[in-house]
Amino acid sequence: MSDSRSSGQIDRELLRAELSDANVRAGFDARWYNDSGVGVYVAQLLRAMAASGEVDLVVYEDPRNPVPGLDDPRIERVPISAARYSISEQFAFYRRARRDKLDVFHSPFYVVPAAVGCPVVVTFHDLIPFLFHIYSAPKQWMVKMGYRWAAKIATKIITVSQHTAADTERILKIPPGRIESIPNGVSRDIFHPGDDDWELQVLRREYGVHPPYAVVASARNWKTKNLQSALLALEKVHAKTGIDFKTVVYGPRDGLDAIRREHAPPGNLVEAGYVNAKELAILFRHAHVFVMPSLYEGFGLPVLEAMACGCAVVTSHCGSLAEVAGTGAQTFDPFDVDGMAEAMAGLLTDAQQLARWRARAVERAGEFSWKRSAEATLAVYRQAVRKNQLEAANV
Repeated sequence: MSDSRSSGQIDRELLRAELSDANVRAGFDARWYNDSGVGVYVAQLLRAMAASGEVDLVVYEDPRNPVPGLDDPRIERVPISAARYSISEQFAFYRRARRDKLDVFHSPFYVVPAAVGCPVVVTFHDLIPFLFHIYSAPKQWMVKMGYRWAAKIATKIITVSQHTAADTERILKIPPGRIESIPNGVSRDIFHPGDDDWELQVLRREYGVHPPYAVVASARNWKTKNLQSALLALEKVHAKTGIDFKTVVYGPRDGLDAIRREHAPPGNLVEAGYVNAKELAILFRHAHVFVMPSLYEGFGLPVLEAMACGCAVVTSHCGSLAEVAGTGAQTFDPFDVDGMAEAMAGLLTDAQQLARWRARAVERAGEFSWKRSAEATLAVYRQAVRKNQLEAANV
């Protein structure tokens, strides 16, 4: 029987079969590893992709700030000393990516090298610079230009939520076929439910707190975190319930310092400062509530991490927060201080309500994993490589 397919169709099918069988050789710019949500994304995604055994990873990292936990022999670690945002990094990646014979290059931030000799995948975590004035005018313009450049040269754009995908399509005019929404995961070896007595001793020793208490996040980019509404709502809870509880604020002081310039913060405040992931998980596990009324989040990783610990969450419905919270948390307008206060008062005074929201939180968090994130990211790599090879073969 004769094959009615054209030679072009046959070539295309053979090429696709080849790509599905072979591991992709992917370069990953891990110099963006830090103590932020982007840093968590870099470290956890790399570990999960390496564990899959389906990709040959070349990890470019700052030798002064290497990514911890990347001891897998399947990962090739390459030091890049060139500073981020510099001209020298462009030359470093131009030379290095070609030497390493990459199939695809992944930048986990909006800053992308201009010429790496292979398809580029970029991750957009949010589009805050297009929506809020958070920098000086010159810096804001430069950041926007960085996003536009990345969007122009990337073969595929990964966003960490459907909301950010919609923003990317609307603001940057990117066709939806170039965008893949892949939610973050949660590190269950750290963020999990539990109620160990020794953790209560840690809370007393390190922070001088014991249940009941509330947890709130501060941040460097405090202008969108709406910390003021969280603290006002918690003051109303004090007045409404008469319960003596403390509010633990973790993270950089920037948000609290901004509030202090206009208002005196509540007297029951505990400033935890920077806490590592294990300490944060302990705080979440024993808190009665975590409140995060942000004006915008590209994902909202602390909400997911708190839910994974079985912490009841009160958050805003802005940005991607309602998308991540699902049925696992209570969501409000970020300026609905009375509504948030009412919800938190219920968690502090009604044990059954608290138990119900804790159970919902754990159930919802179970829908996210770094393994799934890694699998979806590897699929994007293959799509980018396939598109490039089909175009090069002109089939």
